[in-house]
Amino acid sequence: MKVGKSLFLFLFLSCLLAFSGLTAGTPSEKVAFYDDFSSGSIEGKWSLDTAGKGNGFSEEDGAAVFETYGLRLRDYHKEHVFLRSKVITIDDWDSIKFFGVWKFTDPGTAEMWFRIYDVDSGKYLGMRYISWPSDKIAYDLPGGTLSEARQIPREYKSFKVVLYKDHVEFWESGELIKNASTREFENATHFQLLIGGWDDSPVKSHIYFRQAGVSYEFSPTETETETSSPTESSSPEKTSSPTSSGKTCGPGIMVILVILVAIRRR
Repeated sequence: MKVGKSLFLFLFLSCLLAFSGLTAGTPSEKVAFYDDFSSGSIEGKWSLDTAGKGNGFSEEDGAAVFETYGLRLRDYHKEHVFLRSKVITIDDWDSIKFFGVWKFTDPGTAEMWFRIYDVDSGKYLGMRYISWPSDKIAYDLPGGTLSEARQIPREYKSFKVVLYKDHVEFWESGELIKNASTREFENATHFQLLIGGWDDSPVKSHIYFRQAGVSYEFSPTETETETSSPTESSSPEKTSSPTSSGKTCGPGIMVILVILVAIRRR
């Protein structure tokens, strides 16, 4: 009987330890900003920034649609169409994921932008699909721009930029395509997302975003109380749900405990 009691006590304590381990120190993911462009309005989430005749924006069939057109001004400040998100405040973070699903159907000579600003310092990082003179991608970093040949996605593809304290990763359709070192954003807490594009040629091009969002991971302390967070239910980039689940001992352990209690009473 002493062995039975010892086994019961061991399993019970193991269960408690497992529970406490899951509720403290485990990275949790929260969604700080998200839009699937299905509401027909950008109010409260974005501000529209257009310059130059022929550039326009609309929401159509659950997508943000950017139409670019150039006037040979050779200056994107004078000929563009962008959406700028509201300021996104993230105080404590281990990593931040800026994600979207998009396509660039008829690039012509236009550029598509996905850019992240540190609002306080003005520094930014992100990527651009450039169509002239041939398809390529440009990674914009505080230290400069890195460019390489890459086919522009003319069908919907998922993309994400994952920012860590000491580096940043660029992912397309689940594939890591660029990893670059940077510590310029390790203390940043106020971010703004910019999406859209521009062109210098008098030819219409179209950019589509089916969704865009920002989520982040953090490590809660032992004294923090876990609360439920929004989930990216429609985001193909969602690889794990917030750790509000998995905080119990598990049905298998509970069944064993019930059986042991029943044996002990006999």
